[in-house]
Amino acid sequence: MHLQSDLTVQGYPRDHDLFPPIEQSSRLWLGGRLQFKNNLFIGTPATRHSSITQFKSEGVENEKVYLSLQHQISTKGSIAIQEDQHFLYRQPSERGAHPTRTEPMDIDPDWEKSTKPDSILLFRFSALTYNSHRIHYDQGYARDVEGYPNVVVHGPLLLLLALESYRSQFDGKVLEDVTYELRGPVYLGEQITISGKGVDNHETELRITGHENNIALKAKVKWAYKW
Repeated sequence: MHLQSDLTVQGYPRDHDLFPPIEQSSRLWLGGRLQFKNNLFIGTPATRHSSITQFKSEGVENEKVYLSLQHQISTKGSIAIQEDQHFLYRQPSERGAHPTRTEPMDIDPDWEKSTKPDSILLFRFSALTYNSHRIHYDQGYARDVEGYPNVVVHGPLLLLLALESYRSQFDGKVLEDVTYELRGPVYLGEQITISGKGVDNHETELRITGHENNIALKAKVKWAYKW
């Protein structure tokens, strides 16, 4: 957790011991991967090691910066959880020039569930994850500075909603590996559809789509039975 004086105007840490200097002020969460390798037990000490796995610039004036992080949580000498996170840093968009959902639905789902993220859910998730990025609660900032039409739903929250819907369908299956991509934004109060389709006996595709049936989140989960 960081002091308020250490935060940028966007709400995330200004100077992080791990991050190199990045001039671009707008950060987008692009996706990542979660691997569950071993169990964590209450009362057993665990350590987290974080490292940069990718740092590159693109564009004529290096206006885009791609940053990937890897976090390893270990206990008893072995890795229990490994998480990879992928980010894009860029300058804020002009109003109306923000990213949009353009990729059409690409699976014929086995099941679907509709939901509508509200301000209480976004507030509770921000508090739970210590995420004070203003794009998730400050409508004026999201619209006037970042160029979005409304407050943006957290990318990791979309993943959690998809995983919770999957769990409610298949209780008893234990996740071993999750990969995901954020393909477009979801906004406060927007109706979304969470859907899934089995690929084989140990893999399921998950999607979150908006009203136009274009993809906001694309994920793949691998699972096993553990009784």
